[in-house]
Amino acid sequence: MSKQYKIAALAGDGIGPEVMREAVKVLRAVEKKHGLSLEITEAPVGWAGIDAAGKALPDATLELCRRSDAVLFGSVGLPDRDPTIPKEERPERAALLRLRKEFGLFANLRPVVLSKALAHACPLQPERQGDGIDILVVRELTGGMYFGRPKTIEDLEGGGKRAIDSMVYTTAEIERIAHVGFRAARLRRKKLTSIDKANVLENGVLWRDVVTRVGKEYPDVQLEHMFVDNGAMQLVLKPTQFDVMLCENMFGDILSDEAAALAGSLGMLPSASLGQTTGEKTFGVYEPAGGTAPDIAGKNLANPIAQIASAGLMLQYSFGETAAATAVQDAIAKTIAAGLRTGDIFSSQDAKARKVGTSEMGDAIAAAIGA
Repeated sequence: MSKQYKIAALAGDGIGPEVMREAVKVLRAVEKKHGLSLEITEAPVGWAGIDAAGKALPDATLELCRRSDAVLFGSVGLPDRDPTIPKEERPERAALLRLRKEFGLFANLRPVVLSKALAHACPLQPERQGDGIDILVVRELTGGMYFGRPKTIEDLEGGGKRAIDSMVYTTAEIERIAHVGFRAARLRRKKLTSIDKANVLENGVLWRDVVTRVGKEYPDVQLEHMFVDNGAMQLVLKPTQFDVMLCENMFGDILSDEAAALAGSLGMLPSASLGQTTGEKTFGVYEPAGGTAPDIAGKNLANPIAQIASAGLMLQYSFGETAAATAVQDAIAKTIAAGLRTGDIFSSQDAKARKVGTSEMGDAIAAAIGA
């Protein structure tokens, strides 16, 4: 009997529906090839949710997520519409951040891999790319300045305002994300770089102390500490020195986007947001690193690889289907090696390259799964 998994597919806004369509297409090819049974149910989120049910995360969509084994998420937010509603009701806060809190998604994993075939798309000179870039950014997702209290804007006597954001972390929060980082490093090249600002922030002092202590449980993993400003510089100067980068919420947000640029396009970058493991299951929300890109929405121009690769991460981390997850990675690699390129990764100087649209890229990856 085939293994059965329930997936909530929340495409969202902008290019979300287009790239989600290709991810589902690839998942159907995986389902057939690897003997899985995938119950994929679509539901509105973001502005699609507001238009359908009056809020960015409709009650029915949230209930679907609760009944599912994992969530495959597209992207939310529209720059021309977001300012028309209160900030707490806007899609990123009311949908994405709420999902992270609702399901305790404390660990964000963002792999950044530069394929040799896409070396031209990397902004760094070839000598800085070395033999290839392969970094995993592990970001704490539910603490720090984004969620700390108090958080407010208050009026000052005599005029003007004061904005307050509180950066708050506990020992337990740091411990659990540190374990995620060290375990990930064990499966890779066994090196972890912990990012902090311990020379200025008390949060940084606690972060470094706790990570150092947890690191003693992983003697096979090399641990180094690096200030965030130096980490940002080193990503540009010598990205090949990094294996796993462990970051608190805001630093991870910034550095993971910087690292993403090394892969040539945000359209290539998947991510996994994970909660606690219960038994053999880890609930997660899987989404591309990029945004809604409304300027190209509906034009068959978007790169679906990040969404497809996010589906691959889902197969690995929530379902434990390693063979199926590897098949997705291999299919993407084969398609890139064959020269297919969406506009964001196309170069006219590459004689082998052929520019394709969103749907053709998805078709090719799905076909490579079945080959």
